[in-house]
Amino acid sequence: MEGTQFYGLFGMILSLYRQNKFPGIGQMFRYTLRDESNHIELLRNLFMDLMEENREIWTPEFKEELRQTMAEAIALEKDFIRDCLPVNAVGLAIDEFLTYIDFIADRRLEGCGLAPLNPGAKNPLPWLAEMMDIKKEQNFFEGRVTEYQKASALQVASDDEL
Repeated sequence: MEGTQFYGLFGMILSLYRQNKFPGIGQMFRYTLRDESNHIELLRNLFMDLMEENREIWTPEFKEELRQTMAEAIALEKDFIRDCLPVNAVGLAIDEFLTYIDFIADRRLEGCGLAPLNPGAKNPLPWLAEMMDIKKEQNFFEGRVTEYQKASALQVASDDEL
């Protein structure tokens, strides 16, 4: 389930970031997703090596158990998305995020040699893949944030003006 939980929220925040809202948080989420991509690949490789070394446990029953665990996780993630976004707003469409979760869940399952839960699910948010593809060599502490003003440059209001 690594790489599926909270991906609806990640997509929502990055959608707002794409609209030039929340630039700092959006950039932080991009760094988080860069790390998440590394976790996904590490755990997938570890899992696949474990299955290769222990072929006797890689049974049809075990595969189906894993698929059903993913199905339960996706149902919970979709409930989370509905809680976070009860109505379509600010350019965010609930159905797109629900479909996106189906799409990435199938990618995760297929990456582990398992059958998808929603064959043929398409990515309704193709821009999200680009948004997540942050330069790997950029360091969070070396990046420049230009969207914020310095505190000393902000106008100060007196209590009488409020």
